[in-house]
Amino acid sequence: MKSPLFYMRKKFISLCQMLMGTAKFQHDKISDVLKGIFGRIFQFIAMTYFPIPTGLRVFLQRLKGTKIGKKVFIGPGCYLDPTRPNLLEIEDHVSLAGRITILTHYAPTEPLRNALGPLSGVFKKVLIKRGALVAVNCVILPGVTIGENSMVSAGSVVAKNVPPYMIVAGNPARVIGKIEHRQEKNVNEKE
Repeated sequence: MKSPLFYMRKKFISLCQMLMGTAKFQHDKISDVLKGIFGRIFQFIAMTYFPIPTGLRVFLQRLKGTKIGKKVFIGPGCYLDPTRPNLLEIEDHVSLAGRITILTHYAPTEPLRNALGPLSGVFKKVLIKRGALVAVNCVILPGVTIGENSMVSAGSVVAKNVPPYMIVAGNPARVIGKIEHRQEKNVNEKE
């Protein structure tokens, strides 16, 4: 015989699914549900346009489970997928300018899931490597890696990996330039 707690958990999960509408509810443990609720609250606070320090934005994103390195800048309005924050990794010295959307998943509606089958949803890691700069109003889709010291121009939609030291722009984003390493002049060198 199953315990009353089992039935309470089942009812709670059913209620959460009902509240999600046609989207598929991904959690089957109450702890995961609560983590998701608090993750969305942290996301809402971190996205604010109020002048809060970037360190607080980073802290809130880490609380919800996003892996973030050192000296990372996250501007206002950045939406870092709260559904699967563990699939997002941001390395050291990255700058996310503002109003950026980073998705680690997409889940189709119930009719589409029925038409496409059980593997229709996508959950893929997004990696933003050391020193990358993502300008305002960009969208980064699931499964993308932004290469080391590369730049994503404003308004770009990144659907494919960006190689290191490249500049990409557009929808879909394409390589438009290469970042050349600055050569330091030798002090003894004559001009």
